[in-house]
Amino acid sequence: MTPEEMDKIFARHCEAEAAHDVDAILDTLTEDAEHDVVGDPAGVLRGREAIGGRYRDLFAGLDENTVEPLRRYYGEGFFVDESLFSARAIGLVLGMPGQNRPVTFRILHVCEFRDGRMSRENVWLDVAAIMQQLAPAA
Repeated sequence: MTPEEMDKIFARHCEAEAAHDVDAILDTLTEDAEHDVVGDPAGVLRGREAIGGRYRDLFAGLDENTVEPLRRYYGEGFFVDESLFSARAIGLVLGMPGQNRPVTFRILHVCEFRDGRMSRENVWLDVAAIMQQLAPAA
């Protein structure tokens, strides 16, 4: 796949995330997709059904999310994307109550593509930044 084709798929994926449209998110993934949010206790998930559950949980904790691309590097059938993720923490985020506070952190995606969809999404979050923003005031 060309970088432009990968960019289009990922843009659709991010737009669906912003709209909290789980079906549209899953449509950007292959049937056997692998979804790995590093550090998530659920571990690596495989298949659309399991991945959909993770997104439903995410949307219970974060709302009004936006993604601002910072850098993207391409390889044969994959890219690495560094972005700035901003949202409103409306529920639990990493086990911490969001209390309707804004949160902004860097996010790194390593995505593999096959047959016009993402076949693997590996996500790294700046957990320290999230915790600092959501920790109770001392």
